[in-house]
Amino acid sequence: GWMLRLGNIDYSNCYPIHGPILDGIRPDWIEVVDGTPSELNRLLANGELDIAPGSSIELARHAREYAALRGLCIGSAGPVESIILATRLPLGDLDGRAVALPTASATSRCLLRILLETRLGVTPAWEDFDQGKTDPLRSGDSGVDAALFIGDVALRRRPEPGEAHVDLGAAWTEWTGLPFVYALWLVAGRAIERSDTEALHRLFLAHRDAVPAAAPDLAAVAGARYGFASARLRSYWNRIRYDLDDQMLAGLRRFLDLAAEIGEAPPVASIRLIP
Repeated sequence: GWMLRLGNIDYSNCYPIHGPILDGIRPDWIEVVDGTPSELNRLLANGELDIAPGSSIELARHAREYAALRGLCIGSAGPVESIILATRLPLGDLDGRAVALPTASATSRCLLRILLETRLGVTPAWEDFDQGKTDPLRSGDSGVDAALFIGDVALRRRPEPGEAHVDLGAAWTEWTGLPFVYALWLVAGRAIERSDTEALHRLFLAHRDAVPAAAPDLAAVAGARYGFASARLRSYWNRIRYDLDDQMLAGLRRFLDLAAEIGEAPPVASIRLIP
């Protein structure tokens, strides 16, 4: 029969919404596929997933094909702790210098371009790296002056002497006064019209509303799953905004406008939310 193919970001920030079906009672009509944000973006675009917490920039890149589940996001209003630029130089000195971007990311790469190129007028020489395999600032001969880290890798990383950590969530909100949306639950193709999408949406909204009360139990299980102390996850989840409210939408629109200005995605006339 029909299975709803749900992408799951294998990072701890997705867990408060997905955890109850990952480690609890999974409805038998849901198939879960794990991946990094960029992997899930690709699977959704290829028609291999129906719903995924996709990078917010992907909504602009597929505005005709995708809708987003109303009221749900992964965002922050200030520091986020899991989107970090580690740098050996002040940001204003990175012009023409090698800055490494993780292949796992889509939105955060674009956000960093905006913060450096648009805000500061600084254009680095961008490079790619696999953050699951390497740390460009610690591999001696890479010649890289700064590197972007996302997700649990960023949460775990500690700056060494001579390095500073710049929190991109904090930098965005300081500059714009708006929150930032990293991911939305994107829905593609025939799943947009399906009743089981609506059922899953209701489940996720219930999980979202339960986060404050459920956090201790969720953090104990997620801590074991992802290798964090449960108190660390609870303080991190306190920073994450899971409710796509009007303020979050205003931050999302500003980001998509700025992304269009630097050619990262086509301009978006309207954001399609369902139901």
